[in-house]
Amino acid sequence: MNLRGYILATMAANLALVAALLWQGARMPGPAPRGGVSVTTNLVTEVLAEASPRPAMVSVPGSPPFRWEQLESTNHLQFLTNLLAIGCPPETARDILEARVADEFRARLRELMRPAQASFWDTAAVGEDQLDKLVRAPQLKQMNGERKRVLAELIPLLPREDKSSKPVKDEKLAHLSPEKLADLEALERQLAKERAVIEEQWATLSIREVPVKKRERREVEDAKRRTLLTDEVWDEAELRRSPQSQRVRELRGFVATAEELKSLARTLREFDTANPPPIRHPNRATDDPNFRAMLAEREALHTKHLTARLGEAGFAAFERGSDPRFHTLLKLARRLEQPTETAAHWLALQTAAQEQARLTRESTTLADDARAVALLAIRAETERTLQTAVGPRGWGAYLRHAGDWLGQLTR
Repeated sequence: MNLRGYILATMAANLALVAALLWQGARMPGPAPRGGVSVTTNLVTEVLAEASPRPAMVSVPGSPPFRWEQLESTNHLQFLTNLLAIGCPPETARDILEARVADEFRARLRELMRPAQASFWDTAAVGEDQLDKLVRAPQLKQMNGERKRVLAELIPLLPREDKSSKPVKDEKLAHLSPEKLADLEALERQLAKERAVIEEQWATLSIREVPVKKRERREVEDAKRRTLLTDEVWDEAELRRSPQSQRVRELRGFVATAEELKSLARTLREFDTANPPPIRHPNRATDDPNFRAMLAEREALHTKHLTARLGEAGFAAFERGSDPRFHTLLKLARRLEQPTETAAHWLALQTAAQEQARLTRESTTLADDARAVALLAIRAETERTLQTAVGPRGWGAYLRHAGDWLGQLTR
């Protein structure tokens, strides 16, 4: 056999073998699909997962499914009974009842206000305030009294929440050890039980006697807490929860160590304790000169006290760091990658401009037209100076975030 015949014979044998394999594969059953549909393309094979069937609901023979309609009742007492009968917690039942009574009251209030709302602009045109009249209407007072009466009848049927079992959640005491916190929680539970018994005895006291008794009780409870925590720990907790501590924590741009900040908070508290702010008499005018004089005297004493404590530069930094205007300017300066001194310079320009505008408004030697022109000149000069200080890159951001006060200069 020559070479050409040999090659043709080999090719024929290979073709026959391929045909046999294809015929056998066509007769074999394909694999069963597993939860999906097979999509064959000339590139890839994708499996599209079918949605899993919803699980069958489990039903107990002889027990029909629960529906909320089974509890509904227009009678509040019956509704409460139904809630408690299915094991609803008393606290949850209280919340549901209070919300339902409030919703009913609001619905009736909307119906009462509907006629006045329909003629809102008509009554405004003739100078009559129908809504204001309805607020004082007998129907509204009657509905409000009815709502209070319903709650007064229902709420006592529910046991009050036992607050004595709640743990102490005072963030100012988070630095205490777990053992000390556990002791404090036990003390708080005991004090809550004692307080509940004592408050029942106060029901027979007069209105003036109750605040005195409450103050005496707080002093007794604080003495027990102080004994448990020791004087040092108690003083630390009192300092942390004081308004002076909050004021120190809100300082911005004020450089100090942790111990210096704590000492500053103590200094502020000592000053406020020794020099309480004056109380304006309710029957006197807001611009009472005596009251303003007392405020100015206390402010001068406060400045002198802190200047002696911090020095002039430290007191200036404290005043600046307490100013909400500086807080805004400092944020802007940091966005523009500027130092703290730049924000302080912007604040100084703003303070000077606002003071100059105030003096111009209060001037008795200027006519109204001249005063308006002077205020416009102050604003123009201030904007020019500020734009130079802030720079062209930050001027737009300054106007958006900190420039509202510029418009008030001419008012």
